[in-house]
Amino acid sequence: MKTVHARTLGLRIAALAAAGLVLTACNEDDAATGATGQTSPSAVASAPASAKASGKAKEPVKPSAHASGSTTGGDAAAQAKTNKLVLNAADWGAGFESNGDDDTSLTNSTMDKSCVLKENGTVKTLVANTNRYVRVQTSDGGELWGSSGAGQFTTAEAAHQDMAETAANSKRCPNSKVEAGTETNTAHEVESPKLPGADEVYSEEGLTVYHEEDGTPYDPRPYSYIVARKGSLTVSVFVDLSPTQQVSDGRAKARQLLQKMTAKW
Repeated sequence: MKTVHARTLGLRIAALAAAGLVLTACNEDDAATGATGQTSPSAVASAPASAKASGKAKEPVKPSAHASGSTTGGDAAAQAKTNKLVLNAADWGAGFESNGDDDTSLTNSTMDKSCVLKENGTVKTLVANTNRYVRVQTSDGGELWGSSGAGQFTTAEAAHQDMAETAANSKRCPNSKVEAGTETNTAHEVESPKLPGADEVYSEEGLTVYHEEDGTPYDPRPYSYIVARKGSLTVSVFVDLSPTQQVSDGRAKARQLLQKMTAKW
């Protein structure tokens, strides 16, 4: 399961934390207007909010692509396609900038019987993959962030199976965690929008709980994840919100951004 959503994002954060790369951030966030399906840039992900009034949460910054793994044996033409499909910072809205290099690794993530997500080799049916992370500074000194991804599989069935695995994991393990302790709670499928050209669409929402170094949990944060498939190609958007926001804010933003990606496939 290479598709990036709350669980695989947790693996990324865990790996970066081990590398000692952290960023101080706040949890303040402006409300978004989801009624029309359009949201402001502030509707996207913010860094974890500490339950204590003092002390701000620390969110890892993504290092270079070499640190997270580069494409191994990928196809150059397919890689160029996925690179083109993922969103640039400008696509997210005014003020957004890149949050590190693109991640083009083909790493596989497997949910074990205890609902712990672990990295496990590479996705054999994944030809090329690109994930791009963005961030934006807020007036209170914090940062908001988000990610988009595109994957080229060997066949349409392989791409379908990748999406099916994501859905199956959420159904079997609505509450799960990554090896470093980041938790995903109440993960569940929600109604997906109709997207022109898409063979199938999967949408998921839930709560992500990050932890301080001593294990103290931050307040749960809603997330919205959506992935669409056309043949052997998938595109996805992940939006993580502050504890004070409604999941509908992220849902509207994710749909808006995904439409920008599907318009290019």
